[in-house]
Amino acid sequence: MRKLTLSLLTLSLGVALLPLAQAATTPAQEHLLEQVRLGEASNREDLVRQSLYRLELIDPNNPELIAARMRYLLRQGDAAGAQKELERLTKLAPDLPGAEGVAQ
Repeated sequence: MRKLTLSLLTLSLGVALLPLAQAATTPAQEHLLEQVRLGEASNREDLVRQSLYRLELIDPNNPELIAARMRYLLRQGDAAGAQKELERLTKLAPDLPGAEGVAQ
């Protein structure tokens, strides 16, 4: 049940972050975020992992990167790691819609 709740929360945060992330990204970041989405859609975890690594080198505090990393960790079965990323995200963006009281 907790895993399902975390998955649904991650999905809603991803949707809420989309406009914010698109406004604050460079073309290189946007390309890498598209690579993450492509890798997720085609079950290419190697592509997702490489793109996340490169995104982290560019901007480790990008909310879209953190949301993508949460999704990756959930697919890997690492709910604790995903929870840590969620807590980090709520600290970086406390006024994020739908995130109030999540990291408790």
